[in-house]
Amino acid sequence: MDYDGWNRTLTEHFFAIREAATPVYLSVDDALLADLLTSRTKVAVAPPAAADDFRAAIRSVVFGRDPFDGIASRARQWRRNGAVGTPPFIAVLASTVLAAARMNRSEGTTFGRFSYYGPLRELLGLHEGSGMPDGYDVIVPALWNHLKWWLTEHEQGRRGLPSAVPHPTQVNIGWSLSQAVLVGSDRVQVGLFLSAIGAQPGDSVPAAELLARFQEWVRLNRPSPRIQRALASTELRPILASILQQELTHYDGLPRNAAGLPCVPLSLTTDTGGAPYGIAARIPSHLHLKSLSLNGDVIRVPLGAEWLPLTPPAQKLTPGLALELAADAATLILPARDLYVLQANDLVGKWTSVNTAEIGVPHRVLVKNSYAAQAEEAMLACGAETVRRPRRVQVPPGWTLFSGYTPTRSAKVPGVVGPLAPLHQQLARLSGGLRIDGGRQTFLLGYAPDLVLPATPDDHSRTITINGVPLPAVSPAATDTITIRLADRVHSVGEHQIEVGDRKLTFTLVERYRESVALPLLALPPRSDRLATIPSRIQNTASPLARTPWLPPGHLSGSFLGSYQRDPLPSMSLLRLGGSLYALGGNRLAAQLVPEAPAWIAGMDYVPHAIDLEPLLDVLPFQALWLLQVTSSRNATVRPAPVVQSGTYGAPSGSWKLLSQADWRRLTSGNITTAAVACAQDWNDYTAGK
Repeated sequence: MDYDGWNRTLTEHFFAIREAATPVYLSVDDALLADLLTSRTKVAVAPPAAADDFRAAIRSVVFGRDPFDGIASRARQWRRNGAVGTPPFIAVLASTVLAAARMNRSEGTTFGRFSYYGPLRELLGLHEGSGMPDGYDVIVPALWNHLKWWLTEHEQGRRGLPSAVPHPTQVNIGWSLSQAVLVGSDRVQVGLFLSAIGAQPGDSVPAAELLARFQEWVRLNRPSPRIQRALASTELRPILASILQQELTHYDGLPRNAAGLPCVPLSLTTDTGGAPYGIAARIPSHLHLKSLSLNGDVIRVPLGAEWLPLTPPAQKLTPGLALELAADAATLILPARDLYVLQANDLVGKWTSVNTAEIGVPHRVLVKNSYAAQAEEAMLACGAETVRRPRRVQVPPGWTLFSGYTPTRSAKVPGVVGPLAPLHQQLARLSGGLRIDGGRQTFLLGYAPDLVLPATPDDHSRTITINGVPLPAVSPAATDTITIRLADRVHSVGEHQIEVGDRKLTFTLVERYRESVALPLLALPPRSDRLATIPSRIQNTASPLARTPWLPPGHLSGSFLGSYQRDPLPSMSLLRLGGSLYALGGNRLAAQLVPEAPAWIAGMDYVPHAIDLEPLLDVLPFQALWLLQVTSSRNATVRPAPVVQSGTYGAPSGSWKLLSQADWRRLTSGNITTAAVACAQDWNDYTAGK
């Protein structure tokens, strides 16, 4: 395969259009080259042969006294011409990463600098000279910056986000070195780690703390040898720490694979703690999965389902087995473990495995025999008194089952049995509150979350501040989880920052929010003379007042936003956005309305919305009699406009444009549905000019 063929193949492999804007690692090694060439040629190719083919392709564009000038010129021209087509430099960058994957220490040294330029020169065929090739220190970092620009600005994250970062000491080779630390499949492991420590979107955690927690997590799990080598390397540990921080920055609450698809965690299930074992998927609320396709079968995911029991695969499911199932829209993952903490699950009707034990909740513990004694000591340290080993439950050979474990406190329990300590290795986190689902930490004013502080084994007290104001020091002697009610301390709309030592947590409070469609409204206890409302999860068909029949038909894309009165029914001026919206008045007057959502909701991920129209109607030069919403060429709905008291509102959120009488005729002559039967005659009179 020639250079352009390799360049295109690598680009399609690493930078395919993906579901989520997540970091992409250009991780190239000999095994991957063999897989890509085999896939391209449909003929099995061994790694050495694939490496020779790739090396020949790279040498066709990188050569001579200024080996990188040619590719630098092509990159500049490609960018000047609008970045049309495949970036011409991906294969060259891949070769620099391949050299990093092959590098080794200098001969005769146990500690010291890695040998990078030797493998690079051999790969590029630059046998004359030694050390850094001419132009490398200027052109190669520039190529990484071209890649960053292409992914973030030109492609807007559709093909992933750049992950290359400079090394704190190895300035020139750090970009390539950062891509050789993890391969794409390792992203799942990092995501599982972030999930296990209770990380939340928007978190800020120091790199050193993340790395220390990751090293402890690795002791409990079985990550790839590549991750273990990075942790053991003095040179690679700083890069690994920066990668962990980068992954946390883009973490949306779900592990993701190399293609950006979400990875849904599986839990081991059992009736009694013993065989037979099954699996259940825990469905995150913000994933919005409608179905899963497993082994050709389409499994519908019920609306609002939190847990979904699944039929185990054909092979016998046993503890300690790692399981990964492809399900089209997601990947389902059950990590291999030496210890399972089981908790009774009413939604599944079985015991299911959880990340860590919980204070005051009964658990069963399935652990390998080699760790059984440590597990018993850990349970005693956490306050258990009635732990026993059931004799009539059939467990697999090599495993021990404990029942009756109800922890009453936390303790410092490291290693494999660490999850027996409540909130083991968990970060301080926000919990509860009335959260607005949208991928960000946004809550309704008056219903802020609690701050949960796991018991800490550290010897120093934790400094906690809320919006810069310190709270009384929390004693490090306390071994129980500490909960601080933020609703009692934070009373204003806007963003708030919590600092727990070096860790930062942010959340936003908003005053009004309503979520939508044909659902009864459940009133919360009023904070003031305004009444906030949220939707009930239960469909109430008994009361016609519990519905919202005034909603326009067609494509309805969101939630409602506006002023709330004591009457729990929504105001007629709250209209769902979607399609084009017009205000019609007397004497054939018409205006197109362009409402805008407030900044706090418009900036949220995946939160559809609507807006209060009265401020817009107030500034029109005529009195609006009707509101017309056109959602398609064949679908338009009209309803009476609300009566607006002039001068009641300030500046509107949006704009309007006055239309001609010809536009009025066009708008009113189509096939229009009235929002209520009682309005039909009034609409007919209006269009007839009566």
